[in-house]
Parts: sequence; structure tokens; C-alpha cells
Amino acid sequence: MSSDMAKLNSFTDFEAFQACRTFVREVGLLIRTPKFRGNRVLFEQMERAAISVLSNFAEGFERDGNAEFTQFLSISKGSIGELRGQLIYSLDVGLIEKSLHAELDDKADVATRMVGGLMRYLSGTELRGAKVRPKSREKPKRPSPPQLGSPPHRTVNGEL
Repeated sequence: MSSDMAKLNSFTDFEAFQACRTFVREVGLLIRTPKFRGNRVLFEQMERAAISVLSNFAEGFERDGNAEFTQFLSISKGSIGELRGQLIYSLDVGLIEKSLHAELDDKADVATRMVGGLMRYLSGTELRGAKVRPKSREKPKRPSPPQLGSPPHRTVNGEL
């Protein structure tokens, strides 16, 4: 990761999240078109999967350490795969054209590759989180609180 990624204050700061959001927005707009209105089950399934992509990314970022963040990113990545499968189904039953499928699949591919890259990065960093940190007799050292007047800055590995 570049030095620009050193401090991230929000999950929305990640390029991977932005790629997921772009893909999910397109899917959300697609399933609101008249062709999808007649297939309530598919609509609801795709809506849940789309929401899952963004929600798991956000929840993982807010968790305690990189191990949990990576776990939630894995769920988010799986939901992208689920949407890809549903888009193939939509193509096969005539709900979308081949060109639209190709466009959406390209956006999904970018999103899933970026999430996968972030997962690989996080797995190589030190902050593990309380649930997976090895038990020791020493209490973990807590970072010093931020100075008054300056907002806290979260790094890629979740440190303040």
C-alpha cells in the first residue's frame, strides 16, 4: 500500500470500498427497472447481497483489528460473487443484455480484486484484534489518547 493509505479515518476512504460502492450502485439501479419488478425473489436476493457487500466492509472496519476486518471483507467479497452469479442468471433468462452483463461483471471484477488485495495486505500486518491475539500475562499496551483539539486518525491497520 502506498503512504497515502497510511491514515484512513473511515471505511469510505478505501479505494476498494469505492469500487464496491460503484458496482453495488449499478446493481441497485438495475434491479429497480421494470424487467426486475416481476421477479420479486430475485430482486430481494440481489438487494440483500448488494447491501451485504457494503455493510460487511463497513462493519469489518469498525471491528477490533485486522483479523476481524479481513473476515468481514471475505463476506463482502463473497457477496460480490453472489451478485455475479445472479447477473449471469439474469442474462440467461433475458432480464439483461449481454453488453450490460459484461459492463457490470467488469465492475464486479475490479471490486473483488481490490477487496482481495486489501485482504492480502491486512493479513501481513501486525494488529490482530483482541479475539485472535495470543493470550499473554501482560496487558496489551494501549495507544496514547489523541491530543485535545486534534481528531483521531485511523491507520490501515486500525491503529489510532
